[in-house]
Amino acid sequence: MNATPGPAGAPARAPPIKNSTDSGTPVDWSLPIDGMTCASCVARVERAMQKVPGVQAATVNLATETANLRSGPDTGLAALQVAVEKAGYTLAQSTVSLQIDGMTCASCVARVEKALLRVPGVLRAEVNLATESASVTLAAREIDDTTLSPLLAAVNRAGYAAQRRQDGLAADSAATPWHGAPWWPVALAGALSLPLVLPMLGLLFGQHWMPPGWVQLALATPVQFGLGARFYRAGWKALRAGSGNMDLLVALGTSAAYGLSLVQLLRHGNHSQHLY
Repeated sequence: MNATPGPAGAPARAPPIKNSTDSGTPVDWSLPIDGMTCASCVARVERAMQKVPGVQAATVNLATETANLRSGPDTGLAALQVAVEKAGYTLAQSTVSLQIDGMTCASCVARVEKALLRVPGVLRAEVNLATESASVTLAAREIDDTTLSPLLAAVNRAGYAAQRRQDGLAADSAATPWHGAPWWPVALAGALSLPLVLPMLGLLFGQHWMPPGWVQLALATPVQFGLGARFYRAGWKALRAGSGNMDLLVALGTSAAYGLSLVQLLRHGNHSQHLY
């Protein structure tokens, strides 16, 4: 993380965030303070900041409504926010909505939330799998490229893609007609898989309807590596991020089944009926 963050605050649902990876390096903070009106307000905030354990120096600028301070690396954002609020003032806050692509399960949601909460200045992060979105609240008066870029980078490092969500995007997505929704890959995969699934029912009646092995290979291959490529992409991103997700499990399991079926087909030809 950057040792000199921009506007910062206290995470509402995460442990105090440290803004330095070097345990011996002082950390510089810039906190936007709302509610100050005079010189006595400035003095009050400065005294409150200086009482926080680890704070080495604190200066407050009334004109910019900003508190600049230097602290040890063990001083957390939570302690600084509490000090500001006890003095009778608040941290300025802004909320931005992000579009998150690539999430498939609850573990993806947890991973994105953790990544966002580690970004200096993030107060809260709520991720919604159904709408593929994240609502992030930061200690900042406005959301610009300086404050947005660390959020997008954190999501990218977690193995997902993010962009700022424009107003009305959720409504537009909900109103997307069938012909604009990605339903056809599921339909095509179902059509190709049906000849491999239905013959299993015949086994209940002693019937062997499974097509020849090479036909099974021709049906299964486009499903596995074409229509199922999204699982490989998402699983690889999770693997690069040093974690796992449901996509990685699906990719590993189906690849093992496909690989074993291919070996059986090459060894025994069409004598191996139940492959893919």
